Amino acid sequence: MRDLIKTLIDNKKVLILGYGREGRSTMKVLRECGGYAELAVADMKDVSNDLPEGVTAIVGEGYLDSPEAYDVVFKSPGVVLKKPVSEYPGLITSQTEVFMQKHRDSIIGITGTKGKSTTSSLLYHTLKTAGKEALLAGNIGIPVFDIEDEIKPDTVIVTELSCHQLEYLKTSPGRAILLNIYEDHLDHYGTREKYAAAKKNIYLNQKPSDLLFTTEETVLNEHIDSDCRSKLVKVTAKNLPFKSFDELQGVKLMGDHNLLNCAFVWAACEGLGVSGEAFKRAVETFEPLPHRLERFLSVNGMDFYDDSISTTVKSAISAVETVKNASILLLGGMERNLEYGELVDYLHTSKLDYVVCMYDAGARIFELFGKKPGGPEVVCVKDLEEAVSFSVSKMKPGNACILSPAAASYGYFKNFEERGDAFKDLVLKLTKK
Repeated sequence: MRDLIKTLIDNKKVLILGYGREGRSTMKVLRECGGYAELAVADMKDVSNDLPEGVTAIVGEGYLDSPEAYDVVFKSPGVVLKKPVSEYPGLITSQTEVFMQKHRDSIIGITGTKGKSTTSSLLYHTLKTAGKEALLAGNIGIPVFDIEDEIKPDTVIVTELSCHQLEYLKTSPGRAILLNIYEDHLDHYGTREKYAAAKKNIYLNQKPSDLLFTTEETVLNEHIDSDCRSKLVKVTAKNLPFKSFDELQGVKLMGDHNLLNCAFVWAACEGLGVSGEAFKRAVETFEPLPHRLERFLSVNGMDFYDDSISTTVKSAISAVETVKNASILLLGGMERNLEYGELVDYLHTSKLDYVVCMYDAGARIFELFGKKPGGPEVVCVKDLEEAVSFSVSKMKPGNACILSPAAASYGYFKNFEERGDAFKDLVLKLTKK
């Protein structure tokens, strides 16, 4: 891969756009390769003191204008360009694109609005349990450049891919998993169609001999049959070597959504020498990731679940359906103009006793409930602290409280992890009184 990068940047003016985790990883590899005419970093934050000697810093409000002056731009995920990539004079690329060009045949790429981190982690765990050479990287928190030196000829590279990593991708993985596409990230994309178009890059550049794993529902909803050139594998939980998690020992995964995630893993393992017994053992020993419908506390017969990763209508509905003793649901966060009608209709006829709405998105959900007769009691509070205080005061033995916000955390928290941790801390503090 370094030879590919050297050819790409030789005697060129190179810019790293965005200097977070991936940007710093890119810096390390580019400096190892060398040969560029100039190397610069552009970021909203003043990162000049963090840069190696000889690297130019472009910081502040105008940093997004900097790509105009460079031959090659390595764009970090989440950085929103001011115009289409075709209108820039130089090449706009990324870690993911370069890595994919080199290793596409060894990569199983996973994306979806929901479930991609769990599916990626479980797939990696399954391969390792079966004794296979495997690596995990991508949106899971490990920049793909960081694993380059660990790759062997027979390594399977499990790569979680976000919509931002896929947005401008011109190379697709040999095996692609598209879990689902729901309405999300409209603050960035504006429309569901543009968001879906970014996700579809996981398979649009596949070859006829490649594989795309998805569901019949996604095929129909996204008209995938019309633009998929690779072999389409429709995944269903009916093909699993077990019918439910109840058949296994010590499983910590729960819900139909996770049963389908398991089905994707099992399908992707076909042809990789993973036996049914090894797969079952992997599911039994898998430790679910935090903030994903995580039951973190059971006290005095009351259960508390952290599903802070929930940013969509579908994920909040799934949480309520999965937790059989759900009584209180906490909703709301940053306003992104999602369509909440389906969620409100579902919750109005649900088994819940209370729906607690918070922040800007929660205030709109509260308004949508209006004064419908019957259904759970719906309250609107200012923030997470007030929401937890109200919820703990209403909890009874045998009940469960779920944070599944159906909204982004940004503007109030750094990310969904910080929101989930804050929820846990507040619950633990109030239940100890």
